[in-house]
Amino acid sequence: MNPNTWHIVLDIGTAAFIAAVVIALGWVSLRKSVDPGMLVFKWILSVGIVGGMILLCRQIPPWIWPILMVPVGIAFAIMWAPSIGSMLISPLTSAIDGGNVPLEAQAFYSIAETKRRNGHPREAMIAVREQLEKFPGDFYGTTLLASIQAEDMNDLPGALLTLERWMEGPWVTPQGKATILTMMADWHLQYAQDPEGARLALEKIVEQMPDTPAAHHAAQRLAHLPTVEDLVAAKTGAPVDLQPGDKFLGLLKDYKGPAGAPVPEPGALAEEYVKQLEKHPADTATREKLAVLYAEHFQRLDMAADQLEQLIAFPNETPRHVVLWLNLLADLQIRFGKDLPAAEATLRRILEMYSTPALVEPTIARLASLEAELKRGQTTPLKTLGQYEKNIGLKKGAPDISGRHIRPVP
Repeated sequence: MNPNTWHIVLDIGTAAFIAAVVIALGWVSLRKSVDPGMLVFKWILSVGIVGGMILLCRQIPPWIWPILMVPVGIAFAIMWAPSIGSMLISPLTSAIDGGNVPLEAQAFYSIAETKRRNGHPREAMIAVREQLEKFPGDFYGTTLLASIQAEDMNDLPGALLTLERWMEGPWVTPQGKATILTMMADWHLQYAQDPEGARLALEKIVEQMPDTPAAHHAAQRLAHLPTVEDLVAAKTGAPVDLQPGDKFLGLLKDYKGPAGAPVPEPGALAEEYVKQLEKHPADTATREKLAVLYAEHFQRLDMAADQLEQLIAFPNETPRHVVLWLNLLADLQIRFGKDLPAAEATLRRILEMYSTPALVEPTIARLASLEAELKRGQTTPLKTLGQYEKNIGLKKGAPDISGRHIRPVP
């Protein structure tokens, strides 16, 4: 190929590349410009001046070119200096004020919240609905509207309908749904004294979001839902009789019960706990009480350890609770098993499972004092199951987390 042809192709390619870069930079600067119209005007004027200068330079001697360039340079400096200076300093200013990135549109509820605080719930609801028209499905706005309906307008059905409509929309999320169902359960109890409505809301969390922290929390609440009588008594201030499951104080060695009140019989108490676990296998509070009862009154450390191990292995449980149960297991191993190596091994499991200082440091401190705990302990006379053998809580064992019955070790 002719060398001149290569030069022509190279010149055309270079010109095309430069033109593409100029066009790209121009497009980016146009999009970021505060005044796009003025920027386009500067470009047109600059192209006109450069084109005019090229035509003029062809008509005059070369020695006059520098003289013409001085006023042209001054004009270009006046026209482009602000834009170039802004481009050079923008990285620094953007780091301080965020630059010219457009703000994300979002709902604002300050007006509605102010009206609500000032005792104007209807006006607050209007303000919230105005925002929801612009941002349909906004979670905070929906819950705010429902809260005003339930808490300020005494319109629980309307509040529940607002929340149910949100859960039917395309914007629903598992976390948001769990929060709303929990809110509905709270309102059923607080405003309607309706444990059944609360139970249905919590059961939806367990059924629709299995194996999640939200489902675990809902299961704990289901296991201890108050009755209508409890809710009415709490609202009127009337005294509430303790249920058998609330008399855990009776397990303490020196507790004799209030004057005239009988201390619960351990076998009956164990049966009560087992029946509760048959209904609610995930009831961690009752399972913990049953473990202490097995160790405290029947010296069945094996059965107590089985209940605590189920709690420790429970999915989605918080580290704080797991550490609490491991410490309780170590405590029972010291108090009733007099087994220092077993207690040490139990506490070392905490160090293997977690690295958080708030959990590790108290464990290390307790490991150093375990021997002293053992020396301070008193021997506990052995009690056989005896007359309690016929009791369901001791004969069959408590149902495990999955609902299966665990037979005690003979």
